[in-house]
Parts: sequence; structure tokens; C-alpha cells
Amino acid sequence: MTRIPDTDLARLKQTVSLLGLARKQGRAMKKRGEDYVLRCPFHHEKTPSMVISPAKNLYHCFGCGAAGSVLDWVIQTEGVTLKIAIR
Repeated sequence: MTRIPDTDLARLKQTVSLLGLARKQGRAMKKRGEDYVLRCPFHHEKTPSMVISPAKNLYHCFGCGAAGSVLDWVIQTEGVTLKIAIR
């Protein structure tokens, strides 16, 4: 497999909206200040404990500790590899 340049990965992490992607996946979210809260897709919960920060384009779950970029989100929510996630 060809190595993906770090500059390309950084560009994808900055230009692809995590919030937009989560919305396309049908995730129910509520705006809280500048961030959005939602139920974590990585563990069962009744009360939302995940935050998406559009300003940073990152997510973090205070319940299970899941966190990352838009690429991490695609890999985890869709169960794909990095190679597929960057497409």
C-alpha cells in the first residue's frame, strides 16, 4: 500500500466537516454553545455524553473516552480502513 502523505491527511481532517458527516449519518444532535452533543455511537447510553466541536473538527465522548478526527469517525462508525476512509 502506498503511504498517504501527512499533508494530505491533515488537509482532509481540516476540510471534511465532522458535523456535516454526522448529520448525513442521521445522528441526532443538540447545539450547546459552540459545540454539539449527541449519544455516543460507540457505546450504549441514554444521556448524550459525546461532543462534536465544529471549530476544532474533533469529537470526544466523556462516557467511553472515544475521541478523534473526522477520519477516526469514519473508520469507527463505518468499520473501514484508513485507505477506504480517505475516499
